[in-house]
Amino acid sequence: MKKIIILFITLICFCIFASKSYSNENIVFINFEYVINNSNHGKSIFKDLKKIRDENINKLKSKEEILKDQENEIKTKKNIISKEDLNKKIKLLNVNIKEFQDLKRSMDSDLNKIRSKKMNDFMDKINPILEKYMDENSVDIMLDTKNMLIGKKTINKSDEILKLINKNIK
Repeated sequence: MKKIIILFITLICFCIFASKSYSNENIVFINFEYVINNSNHGKSIFKDLKKIRDENINKLKSKEEILKDQENEIKTKKNIISKEDLNKKIKLLNVNIKEFQDLKRSMDSDLNKIRSKKMNDFMDKINPILEKYMDENSVDIMLDTKNMLIGKKTINKSDEILKLINKNIK
């Protein structure tokens, strides 16, 4: 009986002193990837990068065809030519293959540098827009949907941000 009374008193004290916590912060989230991929400036960046990548692929394909032709020539003439000539042609082919691989790495590296520079420039243009939006709408925290588990659809401001970016960045 004593335990029940102590439990009852503890429960009453807990109910009296417990209070709900309310947050005054205004939190919104955006799908940042959606905003970047669907903004006019983002689309033009990706279009430019695709054009560069396609040009690189075409250059590499033509070089690869030349290498295949050299390889086929060596295969067809390996029984006809002397061993010295064969070794020279094989060495030349290996040098050309190494140059091809170096060119491919160089093109990939250059494309990554261009992508990084363009995206950093774009981010530098987006940040003031986001800060202005946060000030005007009294937003305390803006989260990316990648870092969120679940939230109300009413606090998803991706479309509003997309419109602002399209309006302010030409």
